[in-house]
Amino acid sequence: MDGEPTIETPIPSPALEKGRVGIIDVGSNSIRLVVYERASRAPLPVFNEKVLCGLARGLDATGRLNPAGVEMALANIDRFATLAHNMKVTSLDLLATAAVRDAADGADFMREIARRPGIEAHVVSGRDEARFSGLGVICGMPDANGVMGDLGGGSLELAALGDGRLGESSTLPIGPLRLMSSGKGDPKRIVVDAIESVRWLRQETGKTFYAVGGAWRSFARLHMEQAGYPLHIIHHYEIAADEARAVARLIAVQSAKSLEKMPGVSRRRIDTLPLACLALDRLLAALKPRTVVFSAFGLREGFYHVRLSEAERARHPLIAFAEEQGAGWRRFDLSPAEIFDWLTPAFADESAADRILRTAACHLSDISWYDHPDYRAEQAYVRVLHLPAPGMSHRERAVLAMTLSYRYKSDPKAVTMDTALRLSDSKDRAFARQLGACLRLAYNLSGGAPGLLPRISLQRSARELRLIVPADLKGRLGDVTARRLQTAADAFDLRSAIVAA
Repeated sequence: MDGEPTIETPIPSPALEKGRVGIIDVGSNSIRLVVYERASRAPLPVFNEKVLCGLARGLDATGRLNPAGVEMALANIDRFATLAHNMKVTSLDLLATAAVRDAADGADFMREIARRPGIEAHVVSGRDEARFSGLGVICGMPDANGVMGDLGGGSLELAALGDGRLGESSTLPIGPLRLMSSGKGDPKRIVVDAIESVRWLRQETGKTFYAVGGAWRSFARLHMEQAGYPLHIIHHYEIAADEARAVARLIAVQSAKSLEKMPGVSRRRIDTLPLACLALDRLLAALKPRTVVFSAFGLREGFYHVRLSEAERARHPLIAFAEEQGAGWRRFDLSPAEIFDWLTPAFADESAADRILRTAACHLSDISWYDHPDYRAEQAYVRVLHLPAPGMSHRERAVLAMTLSYRYKSDPKAVTMDTALRLSDSKDRAFARQLGACLRLAYNLSGGAPGLLPRISLQRSARELRLIVPADLKGRLGDVTARRLQTAADAFDLRSAIVAA
């Protein structure tokens, strides 16, 4: 046994068009409606609601969907369809996964859905569930390199990821909800045997494991609570593999009463969390990854992602988000591209990752202009740190948030940036201070108007940061510009100079 092998199959829906996009995800345990603002490389949910129906409860014992779950599911699908219509979605897809595809009455359930107008319904095969979940991780983390695991109530999907593509993949019928009600032997033994049967996992050792699914997100929340982690954002939360295994082994042997006493444990996950942690422990034992990274993107985002145009998929998700959201925050005509080009000589030695952050910062650089001047730095920091943006790690969030704080104030108080300081190192902080100070200088010089920055060159040498100014402008810069230039030079540990062209 090696799970169910996966192959690429055509997407059954047309490419996404302009307007809001809705997806109803019918899982083994829950049903969820997510509505995205637009068909973009950076999917932005404007509505997200989940209902626990337990469709797979008793499935392995009876071969049929849970009757009470079916009734609840259909009622909520009707509600979701009404909500989507009122939100003026341009497409509404329903994705039914393991419970529906494996149940003897799954076809009957889908026929009931087909009677509802406005819904494009699909039964997602095990092959495509692994494929879409893997592509969902790539959608949110384009540099993903390792193995994705998506644990639902009815099944576990696995896929190898690297260079923006999928490799080997499998699906295993070992979702915790299904195993708990199957009555077919020891659930723990079934989980261990199933994972050990996936032979291709042995070729993917030593990389990163990407955890997807509600049960593993619950594990991440518990770990955050226990560790006192300062940023409660699941997407891209990272744990050392050895630490993740130790915590998973501990939870896997806990009783329901013990789990109830643990801070951070969702009561809705108490029954299934031990089996979910057992599966996590066994996967980490097989893969021996360096780290575990949790992804809030999965099946829905993967289905959404492959329906974007090729040009849209080629964009970086963080830059796409910054471009789209930053346009709404700008008050001036000065373009982010003009700012970026003007700053480039001062950041000639930046890494590719820093270049992406600098691009995003240029698009978001006017994010707090409408706040009170005394609070702009603080509000910019908080807003950026908590952005619903994909494509950046928690460390990169910290760098971007500090950058925008420095953009509005040359010396923001360390206490206001405590979370970012805990998530970053000295090199990150230096880069954020340098970039923020240079953005502050750019707005001072240009007044937010286009066309002025190209006349004044910013140059960085081994000893100084200088402005090369046309002779007719040199006497018009004023004291503020000199102070802002000095602040930027200090961030680089350089002298400042203003030189006539």
